[in-house]
Amino acid sequence: MRKCKNFVLEEPMTLELNKLLSGEMDIDEYIMWVNTPFPVYTVHLMRALLDLKNRGLKVLPVEPYLQIVEGIHEAVEANRYDEYVKNEVVQKVLKVEREATGALIEYHEAFMSRDFDSVVEATLKFAKADAKRFVLRDKMRADKIAEINENCLVEAGQIHFLLEEELKNRAEVSNVDSVNIVEKVANTLGIDYVKNPGNELTEIYIKEIIGEEFNGDVELLAAQALIYITLVSKEEMVPEEGQFPHLLDEVKCAKIARSMSYDNCRKFMNRVWFGRSKN
Repeated sequence: MRKCKNFVLEEPMTLELNKLLSGEMDIDEYIMWVNTPFPVYTVHLMRALLDLKNRGLKVLPVEPYLQIVEGIHEAVEANRYDEYVKNEVVQKVLKVEREATGALIEYHEAFMSRDFDSVVEATLKFAKADAKRFVLRDKMRADKIAEINENCLVEAGQIHFLLEEELKNRAEVSNVDSVNIVEKVANTLGIDYVKNPGNELTEIYIKEIIGEEFNGDVELLAAQALIYITLVSKEEMVPEEGQFPHLLDEVKCAKIARSMSYDNCRKFMNRVWFGRSKN
């Protein structure tokens, strides 16, 4: 940390974030502008970022894929869409986004049909499309991070495991070390970290895209992912000192989901979502 000159944020640069980092906007005003389901967490995150900035680090929002997605929305509003999408990189992002969005719509349609096997099939299709999105995101982000050419501390979610390998493959990058904070916290709490089935499913398809072998029952993982997203809390839980309520909840729900057979997942979904008490 002391050797780093830059903190690379896993966010695109926005007008509001730029104003916050430049001192033109305070945190309370920033929270009013951004749409976040976790306002308390966001307040603490922004305080930490400003503290890093005050200590001399550059805070760099680097997420070119999402930056282009934002740019597409802005181009539509400004009536510049046709001009904006002529760019080759923008076209790549647009293609992947269209596929993922289409798969998500099919997932919602399948859910409305109340047919469990159809929902599982749609979940698999979306996970494949989402994996393509993560692969492109991490490749694009690695390119931009490599251009910084200084020591960096890089924020990356767990599912972005490909980013580390992508950075190692960049000639401009001399050394890459990673720390899995979630697993470290789980060890501190004395609990076994259990990966949620949805993330594992997406990771399998990421590995398939990059040519790595994988083992796993994808249909079962998709079924278990439906259980996990049903059970896990959607509300922000404010922790007390030294506590991690979201992690504990996520691990608990992942353990429950991962313990269930495909048939048990079907019965659960039929009872909870599809209004069927049998089979």
